[in-house]
Amino acid sequence: MPPSKLLPVAGKLHAALFKLPVVGETLVRGANRALGHVAFRAPYFGAQKQSSIREVMDAWFAFLGKNGITPRIDKMEGDTCLWSVEACPYGYCCAADRGVCDAVMDLDRTYTKLLGGEMVILERIPDGKPSCRYQTRFKG
Repeated sequence: MPPSKLLPVAGKLHAALFKLPVVGETLVRGANRALGHVAFRAPYFGAQKQSSIREVMDAWFAFLGKNGITPRIDKMEGDTCLWSVEACPYGYCCAADRGVCDAVMDLDRTYTKLLGGEMVILERIPDGKPSCRYQTRFKG
């Protein structure tokens, strides 16, 4: 099964785990941070620390593409890139999904940090926005 077909299943699993009293959020965040580290080191992705925002974004978009996600660069200037994704690959779409969405995004933040960047979520579909928008800055 291609990764893009597995992500909605993973989204439901994360959402169920997130609802566990006391430990749910910590469990989902920890698992996604660990997965970010594992994916970064996996030979399949061929990731390594990058030396510019362009290289960070190229490597990050290659990772996303291998997972069936097609992002769009909205603006790149200096050491900053604004970019977006039109549909949530996990299927998060409403206010009830805000917390699990943010926890799952720890994978993205971790992987981007290992590439040499820092990713911030500007807008999310679960907040009622039409797409998810992000800012990534090169940190070196």
